[in-house]
Order: sequence, then structure tokens, then C-alpha cells
Amino acid sequence: MNRALNALGDRWSLLVVQEAFLGASRFEEFHARLGGARSTLSSRLQALERHGILQKRPHREDGARMGYHLTPRGLGLFDSMLLMWGWGVRWGVSGGRAPIVFTHKTCGKAMLPELRCGDCDEPLTLHTCTFTPGPGEGMENLPVQRMHRRRQPTDEAPTIELVDLLGDRWTALVVSVQYFGVHRFDEMQGLLGIASNILTDRLRTLELSGIFERRLYEITPPRYEYRLTKKGMDLYPHALSMMTWADTWLKDKAGPPVRIKHNCGAALNPVVACSSCHGKLSMADVLMKAGKTRDKT
Repeated sequence: MNRALNALGDRWSLLVVQEAFLGASRFEEFHARLGGARSTLSSRLQALERHGILQKRPHREDGARMGYHLTPRGLGLFDSMLLMWGWGVRWGVSGGRAPIVFTHKTCGKAMLPELRCGDCDEPLTLHTCTFTPGPGEGMENLPVQRMHRRRQPTDEAPTIELVDLLGDRWTALVVSVQYFGVHRFDEMQGLLGIASNILTDRLRTLELSGIFERRLYEITPPRYEYRLTKKGMDLYPHALSMMTWADTWLKDKAGPPVRIKHNCGAALNPVVACSSCHGKLSMADVLMKAGKTRDKT
């Protein structure tokens, strides 16, 4: 997960990948859809090239112009992107241009993507999966060059977009340690090696967003632990899909850091499926309607 987020765990990078799946390929197309500084877009496109997610090559229509296209590694992110969009629809999280309507062409019905076990066809959830350490267990210290600013300056409930939650590396890592039973501030800080002010900020954002709830476990002095709400637990399929992608495309000789088993007894074999017919979904099978165009004023 750490490797996956290091390759993709940036709000602007996630937006670029989203737009690539929605058909953008030229620099000006990305800029028209996303706005922002041209230098920011340029740096994210270059970073996604370095990580092997995008490839720069000539357009078929106009060989004189170059475009950015998803590589096989980039196309492998479709499952996690689809689950991310579906989670946003289920929980009413604003997603900008993220798709909001999905139709499965095979069965012809409107649907939302689900993550199911490829062996027994039952849903993969936090409570139906167990884990054991893998041969590559441990937490890598990867070089991260991005700035980690405070997320929310007020005590009001944040107006937060999908990419703000799932496109921030530290936020995603703070959520992911919950899946392994790490709930207390000092435990999270020790495992992740995160600065206390950044951890405080991400915990507060996750609580205000309804993904975490805070529980008192010591009265004097008051100490709290953080637990996933139902909304937070519903992020687990997306995390599984990201981990599967990383195990496929970012693996090393040590082997997977963790092994997941479904309660049917089978090793993790995730399939993104249609909520209506349970058929496996592919890019060619899904019709998507994008959300609103971003306001660049």
C-alpha cells in the first residue's frame, strides 16, 4: 500500500489518472478539465511517467503532437478507480468530474461496482477477510518529495472531495493501519513515522468527514482511540484493490508484505463485479456518466 500511494498518493496525480480514464490524453485537455497551474500539471504528468503509469507517445490522429496514455500498469488501476467512484456515490462524497452513473452493458442495468471473492462470489469486506504477515512484511521508508500541508483550518465539518480523501498519501495510510488493528495515536505515529502535527490534522479530518469516530479509553489524562465508522469500513474494498495492484506491478524479490484470506478459505482473489448481476466488470463493459465540470473561475 505504501508503494502504491507513493506512486499515486497525490491529489493532482489522482485527478490526472481519473481524467485519463475519462478520455483525456493531451496536455491541453487535462488542463481544460482540471484547471490549476500549468507547472503543477506538468510535474504530475512527468511523475506518472516515471512511475510507469502514463506513457508519452504520438497521437494516432496527429502524429506531430504527443499525448499521455495509460500504460498496462496504469490500466491496471481501473478496478481501484471504479471502486473509488462507487464509494463516493454511495456515501454522497463530492467528486468533481468523478463518474456518478454506471451502467453494465452486459446486463443493461444501472449498478454500482462491488468487490467480490472470485472463488465463492461473496462480498469482500473488512469482517470477512483475515490477514497474516507475508515474506515481505514491514513498512518501507520511501522518499516522498511532496509537501504535507494542513487539511482543514476550522472546526466545521469539511467540504471535502473524493480525491481529497483518497488522493492524500498520509490520509490513506492513516486509514489503512486501521485494517490491522492500530487505533491509538502513538501506535499510528510509531508505525507510520508521521509527524505529530500531520497525524493530528489527518485524524481530525477523518473524524469530521464521518470516516473515523473517537472513543475515550483513558480518563486521566483523557486519551482517545480511533475506530472506523460504517462509512470508513466501506473503504476496505478500495484498499484491497490498491494492494492487489501494488502486489502485481510494484512487487520486489521479498514477496508480498501481507497475505489476505477470505472466510470461504480461499486466498485473496478479488473481482470487481456489477451490483445487479454480479458479472465481472471491465473497462469495455462499463458505461459511465461523469460529474460536473470543474469551475475554473
